[in-house]
Amino acid sequence: MPEFVLSPNILVVPILIALIVVELGISRVMGRSVYSFQDSITSINIGIMSQFVNATGAVISAFMYAVIEMKYGTFEWDLANPFTWIFALLLYDFMYYWVHRTGHQVNMFWASHVTHHSSDEFNFSTALRQASTGFYFKWVFYMPLAVLGIPVQVFIVVGLIDLLYQVWVHTRLVGRLGWIEYVLVTPSNHRVHHGKNDYCIDKNYGGVFCTWDRIFGSYADERVEEPIVYGLKKKLNSWNPVWSNLHYWAAMFKKAGEQDNWRNKLMCFFAEPAWSPDGNSTPKPLSEFPVTDEIFVSRPPLAIKLSGLAMTLFSAGLLVLYLGSKQAMSAELQIFCATTAVCTFALIGYLWTQGNKKELRQ
Repeated sequence: MPEFVLSPNILVVPILIALIVVELGISRVMGRSVYSFQDSITSINIGIMSQFVNATGAVISAFMYAVIEMKYGTFEWDLANPFTWIFALLLYDFMYYWVHRTGHQVNMFWASHVTHHSSDEFNFSTALRQASTGFYFKWVFYMPLAVLGIPVQVFIVVGLIDLLYQVWVHTRLVGRLGWIEYVLVTPSNHRVHHGKNDYCIDKNYGGVFCTWDRIFGSYADERVEEPIVYGLKKKLNSWNPVWSNLHYWAAMFKKAGEQDNWRNKLMCFFAEPAWSPDGNSTPKPLSEFPVTDEIFVSRPPLAIKLSGLAMTLFSAGLLVLYLGSKQAMSAELQIFCATTAVCTFALIGYLWTQGNKKELRQ
């Protein structure tokens, strides 16, 4: 059996699950309903599946970064100097802003990022709803750090800091935070990012700092008088973790196949999500979508609930074992494990969705 190595990304798994349990408990004490069982279980399972995939796919980012930094790195950086880490974090977050903004404004990249926005809830479990298909392009945006010679270990650490910071802003239990709203990403301004109200669309892309949004005109404050409605304007209506990653890809390829010229076919991939071949690129306003009783509510059978919870706990345990052992695995074995995880989630997700079909509110 491969030697088990306890790495930081393994410790993150139980910590994130503990945070979800704590938020759920606090919300119950406060008398607020911020969790839906099947939605939250699906979010967690999407996150677990993404780790199986991205733990292997991330090797591409680290490898490409290391190669470019070694060959073209311009400066030498002192790891003992705090400035190195502060500068690297600021630059990483600046590049994250453009990764995130591109993920909303280019169809092919939105096809990956849309997974994160597919929940009708907004809580810590939503933070785990990460795409399994984004590793193919994100690494390109961070290459300026490599060209500057920022060491790969610094790149990995500040990337982890940037990612983990974003977990706590996925909550409805924290209000506005005064002057901090002008500098950092907070629960209030990130709630706007996840809203489908008209004023929320394509706003607040920052990871740690909201300064970039203010500079580049993509910032919006939360409006107390207009409660935020979360999720996608076109609802996913599925509890399948795999379909949540693939549904937009399927729609995009289908739309491209329906076009009668190559320009329009390419525009289906590289234009903005609202693009239409008839020249009407204006998305429907929220007023054209029902906002009452909008959340995908279901009362799944007990067997569905128990299987969902069991799958989550079992797959979380397998993920920990996989992350701790994959260093000793061949690339082929890693791909096999990730593929097996995806196929398993596809099957279970299909059964969950079928079991809830009668509960979907059309």
